[in-house]
Amino acid sequence: MRSFVAVALPDACAPTIESLRRALAGAAAGLRWVRADGAHVTLAFLGDLARERVPDVVRRIEEAARASTPFPVELGGLGVFPHPRRATVLWLGIRDPSGGLARLQREVAAGLTQEGFVLDDRPFEPHVTLGRWRDPPEPARVEAVLGARAPMPEDTWMVRDVRLMESRLAAGGSVYTIVNALPLGASEGAERR
Repeated sequence: MRSFVAVALPDACAPTIESLRRALAGAAAGLRWVRADGAHVTLAFLGDLARERVPDVVRRIEEAARASTPFPVELGGLGVFPHPRRATVLWLGIRDPSGGLARLQREVAAGLTQEGFVLDDRPFEPHVTLGRWRDPPEPARVEAVLGARAPMPEDTWMVRDVRLMESRLAAGGSVYTIVNALPLGASEGAERR
């Protein structure tokens, strides 16, 4: 299964993301929007994961979750990857005032590395992907998107679990399924779905 480890956004953030999409629609021509119902912050992308490896992966994620306690995060500003002159991804940043998200990501990555996974070595940039451009737009178009008069989010929430997710390609975009949700700070017993 194609999989990744993530922190999900609460349903309460959906109206903010939807209002951003409406506000940016004109400036972001050519952008293929990501489905809002699966908004998340990726901590580690695993790629194709053999089902028989799932228990070991869950054990490593659970170790990282137990080493953490719930922490606050908040939606931030807009950005692009890899950079404004060759943008392919539009994202909404996640602010991590306590540093809890960065610590959780490091713990998850360390455990998965011990399990033999080779993870992306770029610095962790917490974000929610809003959309992708098939072909990079002109830099002026990117500047227009980043400078658009969009409502800036003020949503704050507590991160209480970390999830192993499965991603399946569908006609309307990727569909995400929770494989396991592991509560932060819990001594045992993951919520299994």
